[in-house]
Amino acid sequence: MENIASYFISLLIPFLMIAIGIVHKIKAPKKINHFYGYRTFRSMSSQKAWDHAQRLLGYYSIRFGFCNIAIAIFLLYILPFSLDVVTLINMGLSMVFLFIPIFFIEKNLKRNFQ
Repeated sequence: MENIASYFISLLIPFLMIAIGIVHKIKAPKKINHFYGYRTFRSMSSQKAWDHAQRLLGYYSIRFGFCNIAIAIFLLYILPFSLDVVTLINMGLSMVFLFIPIFFIEKNLKRNFQ
C-alpha cells in the first residue's frame, strides 16, 4: 500500500500538467479574463497575445508533463534511496517542471508581442 501511495504522489503533478495541457488544447479560454488561463501581464496585453499564450500553455504542459513522468518513473526504479526519499525528490522535480513552461511562454511572448 505504501508503494502505491508513493507512485501516486510522484506522478500526480505530471498527470495534472498533461490534463491542463489537454484542456487548453481543446477548450482554452477565448477572452481575456482574471479567473482561468495563463494570466500574466504579457499574456493579457492583447487578445492575440492571450490566444498565443493559451496555445503555448497547452503545448508546453503536455510536453513537460510527459518528460516529468519519464524522469519520475526512472528515478523510482534507479535511485538507491528509500521510496520516501525518491518520492520527495520527484515532488521537488515536479515543482520545477511546473514552472519551466512559464519561462518559455514569457520568452516567446516577449519576442513576438513587444
